[in-house]
Amino acid sequence: MRRRVPAAALALALAQGASACPVCFGGVDTHKAFFTGLGWAILTLLTVTLSLIGGIGYALWIIERGRAEADA
Repeated sequence: MRRRVPAAALALALAQGASACPVCFGGVDTHKAFFTGLGWAILTLLTVTLSLIGGIGYALWIIERGRAEADA
């Protein structure tokens, strides 16, 4: 523990400013079509994934409901 504190202080003292890539910093203005497509791709992937999970959950709910009715 005692060695970590001076090492962390030294790393912070010698650290330089971080640079971001154009996707994260300043690239929005020059590549608007790219970011529009990226947004639609993320939305599509989320929709497909959540629909699949919802379908599986619904199927399990139907199965459990059938079991409960059979037991009653």
